[in-house]
Amino acid sequence: MTLDDLINQVAVDVPDAPLMTVSDQIKRSARDLCTEADAWVQTGYAVVGATTDYPQVIANEGEPLRVIELFDGDGEVPATKYRQISPRVVEFARTPENDLLTGKVACRPTPGDTPPAEVLERWGEAMADGARWRLSLMPQPWRDAQLAAYYEQRFRSAITDAKRLSRLGHNQARNRVRARSFL
Repeated sequence: MTLDDLINQVAVDVPDAPLMTVSDQIKRSARDLCTEADAWVQTGYAVVGATTDYPQVIANEGEPLRVIELFDGDGEVPATKYRQISPRVVEFARTPENDLLTGKVACRPTPGDTPPAEVLERWGEAMADGARWRLSLMPQPWRDAQLAAYYEQRFRSAITDAKRLSRLGHNQARNRVRARSFL
């Protein structure tokens, strides 16, 4: 799914809205979703300058928000051994062995950008619902407060689902429990 696909989906429901306004609202919803729910997690280099006085959290794309996991070489750095002061600054209780740490970092798109294709594919409908919600509240001819309430509920529900999935490690499989035998 691409940004153009999302714009076309939303434009069908809000036909009088300018396409640039629709695009801006989709980007805003994407940023809100990623900020609130850790919907975009990058794996790879997470902290640079870990052995210095000012270690920095990094992301390949977008803005880093939260460190989810850190690894110093082959071993995991327990969450009790570091503290994230701000989205880009982390503080360690004990200096790590390596200067460059790997791990997982929750990110969000920079203002005016969209997340990568895999995030759009997974959460595109939620982003479209968020855009429909905001567009339906604008003081324009297409304003519809009842539709806005409906789309807000769907967007908030998607945020809740994304939070749940992020706590499960973005695993979408269900836990399988064996049924107890009758006899």
